[in-house]
Amino acid sequence: MENNKISWARVSKNICYFLAPFFGLILIACITGLVIIDTDIEVEETTNYYDTRIFSNNYFNSIYNYLYIPVFVNDQNSKLVTSSTQRLDANSEKEAISTDYEEISHGHYRFVEPYAYDIQENVDINGKKGVIYYDINTNNNFQYLMIDTQKNIAVTNLEHTMRTDSIEEIKQIIGENSIYWNFQKGKVDTNISHLSLEEIRYKLQYKNMNSSNIEEIYTSLINDLPYKDDYALTKFTYDLSMKANTLAPILIPVCIAVLLALGLIVLNGIGKKGKGPGIHLNGFDKVPLEMAFIIGFTIMGIGASCFIAVNSELRAIIFSGVIIGALIIYLACMMLLETVVKRMKTHTLWKTTILYMIGHGIKTVLDNRRWGTKLVLAYGGFCLVGGIATSAMINARYVAYDDSETFWFMVLMALGIGTFIYLFTKMKQFQNIQKALQAIYEGNTNIELNSNELTGVLKQMAIHIEDIAGGLSNAIQQSLKNERQKTELITNVSHDIKTPLTSIINYVDLLKKEEMPNEKAKEYLEILDSKSQRLKRLTEDLVEASKASSGNIKLKKEKININELIKQVSGEFEDKFKARNLEEIMTLPEENVFIEADGRYLYRVLENLYSNASKYAMEGSRIYLDVVPKQTSIVIQMKNVSKEKLNITTEELMQRFVRGDSSRNTEGSGLGLSIASSLTELQGGKFHIYLDGDLFKVTLGFEKLKE
Repeated sequence: MENNKISWARVSKNICYFLAPFFGLILIACITGLVIIDTDIEVEETTNYYDTRIFSNNYFNSIYNYLYIPVFVNDQNSKLVTSSTQRLDANSEKEAISTDYEEISHGHYRFVEPYAYDIQENVDINGKKGVIYYDINTNNNFQYLMIDTQKNIAVTNLEHTMRTDSIEEIKQIIGENSIYWNFQKGKVDTNISHLSLEEIRYKLQYKNMNSSNIEEIYTSLINDLPYKDDYALTKFTYDLSMKANTLAPILIPVCIAVLLALGLIVLNGIGKKGKGPGIHLNGFDKVPLEMAFIIGFTIMGIGASCFIAVNSELRAIIFSGVIIGALIIYLACMMLLETVVKRMKTHTLWKTTILYMIGHGIKTVLDNRRWGTKLVLAYGGFCLVGGIATSAMINARYVAYDDSETFWFMVLMALGIGTFIYLFTKMKQFQNIQKALQAIYEGNTNIELNSNELTGVLKQMAIHIEDIAGGLSNAIQQSLKNERQKTELITNVSHDIKTPLTSIINYVDLLKKEEMPNEKAKEYLEILDSKSQRLKRLTEDLVEASKASSGNIKLKKEKININELIKQVSGEFEDKFKARNLEEIMTLPEENVFIEADGRYLYRVLENLYSNASKYAMEGSRIYLDVVPKQTSIVIQMKNVSKEKLNITTEELMQRFVRGDSSRNTEGSGLGLSIASSLTELQGGKFHIYLDGDLFKVTLGFEKLKE
């Protein structure tokens, strides 16, 4: 039911198909008018076609051309009319078949084809008997009468009737027209402005005319130009151009805007049928594209033949033929436009070509072969085509009248360019795969690798890489989920423990204020107080470690003096170091150095490091703390010798609940270094641990803050 509804896009498209030719013709007429007026037609401050230079040039050329009709050819070069005339009726008009000769050089002619003439003998030509030849092959708006006084011959293209039996009658008929040009023994009489004697005196045509045997020439142009010859066409073009030239500044931008709008509507509506989604294809859209163009151009040829086939003096017949031919051509253009746009919208333009089908077939065959075979075939084809093109180009260079050298050079160049493009495309595909692998190696599983853009083995490789990336991404997501659940579990358990632990600590404090019945009870109470406090610190460390690892901490960065902060932390651990006979050797820069960090959490980092040293350093040894200012950073380094063997890796030592002494005799929770590392990285610093035998070294790095 959805597809049966009216598609307004399709309706609008069909309406635009009818409107587009109208505005297109207006646009073409306006542009043609501008071009003709500005270039071809030299309008010299006049709006009269007969005063233009192009008209006078055409008219003078017509006069000159008729000087070389066969009747006036010199008898020494050809014998035409007098030798080939055949009488048809002794008492009436005569018809002569004469041979036409075309001039190939001055005074030399060659045979072309017969011309037909009517003749009138015994005609008075300047007081002598002569012959009038009526050119019955010509039928145009230009009328002429030319008289050869030496041979007593006159030629005209007027129809042979009772009104044209004499020279005077012919002159009278020619003189009835308003546009005329006459020549009598070197004198010119005309009303054509550019063909006066002053204008043409020095032209070669006039000099040849003046030196010929033609002493009298009478010409005119029939009023209203009834025949469809060059004069009528030029006059029509001139009038149309003048009108278009006046309206062009307004009509051209309007027509362009309208045609653009119509074009967008047509492109949008092509392929739509009803209100259903998608583009609807017909049988013609599935024909190979080359065949579709052949069919379309064949139909256009049929339309163009309508223009040629129409040969009539009736305007209605000519107009009908032109309209039918133009309609056929327009329908063919619409058909080709529709199929091309549909194929483009469905992304099948290239896939429906014969070249694609052939190439796809070859590709399918090659894809089923091994890499070595593909390489041999590809390289062999390259060498074969290149060898043929090179040999043909060399051969063409040494063969006379062979113009194929350029063609084979273009073939060779196209082969080289095509090979480069192919190799460049493959290189880009390899680079994309390499980038994807590098991203996966660096831990980024969100790769952008479209396997549809690749071909052959590379496409299969891309599919495998995408599968690997997807598997890693799922594993990472699952690991993050487990880590989050673990963190939430620690946080929740720590919170649940904290409430009863607080009560225990409070009651222990109350008991300590009461008198104990004996010393044993006091000893038990002290142990209970110590263990509850240790459990409290462990719970707090768990919560802090959870927050630090998840980044759920709000930092308040400020300018911190490293020297003062380290001295403060060192002072708090002075008693603990003395208790274990540990000597701290501190090396600080003479000038104060500053970094930007959160004072509370940076203090906690240093506190954890000092606490770790006070617990696990060998008794009677030294603890070194150095602050090394560099050009853009500050390095804080603490090192000591461990009292226990460090049979553990750096990665293991950084894990939660891992402690330096495997016996776990100290009161540490195993979270200090993990917390310190997380807090350092959250503040933009770097945290590193180095183990070398029993030597334990921690390095903190922060960006130096300029004063």
